[in-house]
Amino acid sequence: MTDTTSQDDGTQSLSVVRQAFEILEHLTDVESTGVTELANELDVPKTTAHSYLKTLENTGYAINEDGRYRLSLRILRHAGQLRHSFTLYQVGRSQVDRLARETGEAVNLGVPEGGERVIIYGAEGENAIWDDVPIGSRTPLNLTAIGKAILSHWSEPRLRAFLDGQGLGEATEHSLSDEDRIVAELEETRERGYSVEDEEHIVGVRAFGMPIKQSDGTVIGAMSITGPTSRLSQTETEKQLVNELRETVNIIELRHEQY
Repeated sequence: MTDTTSQDDGTQSLSVVRQAFEILEHLTDVESTGVTELANELDVPKTTAHSYLKTLENTGYAINEDGRYRLSLRILRHAGQLRHSFTLYQVGRSQVDRLARETGEAVNLGVPEGGERVIIYGAEGENAIWDDVPIGSRTPLNLTAIGKAILSHWSEPRLRAFLDGQGLGEATEHSLSDEDRIVAELEETRERGYSVEDEEHIVGVRAFGMPIKQSDGTVIGAMSITGPTSRLSQTETEKQLVNELRETVNIIELRHEQY
């Protein structure tokens, strides 16, 4: 008989499916893993870990290289198809590339999902602080410029549900995890027209974000420019980057409506 667990909504959760996805998540986080390592990491018998890994290998989602397993490139097919289904990705990527090239900084495009900011596309300019934008990375909304830009335009009931029901992220000593401070920050963001991420996610990193809206005002995502705090803390630099960000967001919004 298949093990199940009851969920809050009264439905049953299949433990074997849940375990399989936990293993996929683990393989995403590590370069490769052995049977014993996986068994210890997930606290399951080695025979169980081996069965899961062999199943993933047989279905083409894992590669066995001398007894160590890693994700296969087949997973990219699903990720790519999902990303291409986003109209925002389709109309926004060329603008992200252009803005990164013109500013020299890292530029990201993100959407909200489950209380987190998910990066769907990014590009790095010649002066960017990193070389590889983590596409698909998830971070609590309250920690990033993209996340705060999105939250600042949520209705009060939706924002309150997020604050009350979501474990607020805290990554550095600068992270905003107090509800009152977050609400005050979001009000300032809304009035200013753009969000500021000031070492709240990564120490030494600053970013500016702006929401991307549909014609009815619904926020569908946001865009950000990220760079070192030393460079982006300069008033003139902030003013220039925000203006360029605003122009780019306007172009994306227009193209999104016409898509």
